[in-house]
Amino acid sequence: MLIRKAIVNNFSDAVKLVSDTKAMPIVHKSLAKKGLLETIIIEKIDNRAAAILKQESLSCGADLAVSDNISRFKKGFSNAVLFANIKQIEILASKLTLQPFELKKIAIDLKSFVKDGIQEKIFRYKNKNLKFDKPAVMGIVNVDPNSFSGDGLSDPDKAAQQAQHFESLGAKIIDLGAESSRPGVKLIDYKLEIKRLIPALKKIRKKVRIPISIDTYKYETVKAALDEGADIINDIFALQVGKEKLAKLIANTKAGLILMHSKGKPLTMQKNPIYKNCTSEVYEFLSERKKYALNFGIDEDFISVDPGIGFGKTVGHNMELINNFSVFSPLGAITAGASRKHFVRTLCGADKTYFVAANFLSVLKGAHIVRVHDVKETIAVLNLL
Repeated sequence: MLIRKAIVNNFSDAVKLVSDTKAMPIVHKSLAKKGLLETIIIEKIDNRAAAILKQESLSCGADLAVSDNISRFKKGFSNAVLFANIKQIEILASKLTLQPFELKKIAIDLKSFVKDGIQEKIFRYKNKNLKFDKPAVMGIVNVDPNSFSGDGLSDPDKAAQQAQHFESLGAKIIDLGAESSRPGVKLIDYKLEIKRLIPALKKIRKKVRIPISIDTYKYETVKAALDEGADIINDIFALQVGKEKLAKLIANTKAGLILMHSKGKPLTMQKNPIYKNCTSEVYEFLSERKKYALNFGIDEDFISVDPGIGFGKTVGHNMELINNFSVFSPLGAITAGASRKHFVRTLCGADKTYFVAANFLSVLKGAHIVRVHDVKETIAVLNLL
């Protein structure tokens, strides 16, 4: 007889462990739900709600860490931490639907954690989709001469050649941008952006079969790009600029949407960015922006979220977010963009190896899509997973 620990990284791992015992197939998923432990932080919960949640958690076999103020019956708000497996969360969510003090809202969020834990992640665009049995590499094609990485291609033919090359290497998405968003840069108007973008997009669309993402936030640019066959919109301002008009356009065309967090504008975003809790604040922002998108008819599976590495963050903030990427999974497929970012240069140096390592770390910590310059090398190291 041998007794050892099992490693369960996801629901598929848990199902496989159960099936390997030759248990009846009917119990595979039910038992697997008990093998996935989740630790869920609930911030600023009403102390009255926390007291109820504590009792309901215990009744399900889970537990909740709460402030000492709860047992002292003090009014106010505090933080709590729930320790439960997927099965217990499922039961707990159903119990909370009839409770007061915004516990119904907590029930809705808990159901999203259950869904995230047991369903295969997917990102839809147009009438197609990306599945993530393997992480998807997004190859960056810049047609802005001010690109921070120095790879701006002003020739549409060269841009198309690069996109075609990335596809041949195994990239799953091309991300085409015509405006630099590097720290300190002044943004351009939509007319210049379209002038740079569309000739390259037309040629790339003829050359590649994989989806084309457009790195923009302007309604006029989005419309022009979608008319030329773009599939996904990568919005660094998460619909805060294009607002309702842009959201409706994306919903009507069934384009995929990447919502990114940024703090401030590129011109000033790296001037002493401050957060009380970076992960929580970025999560709250992306959650709110996702709800905004849903309100205008963009379907949930058509949304990916990007915590915005390097956009209004210090080196410490960036590393905190990367190490907490999996936190964002309930919001959708996670897009990560650590490639060629300054914080990597600060910590490691400017050698290509370090940027590839940052891409690999991003996936290891939970990213589903990695936006990269070094396509060949990144795909090679991701084969280790």
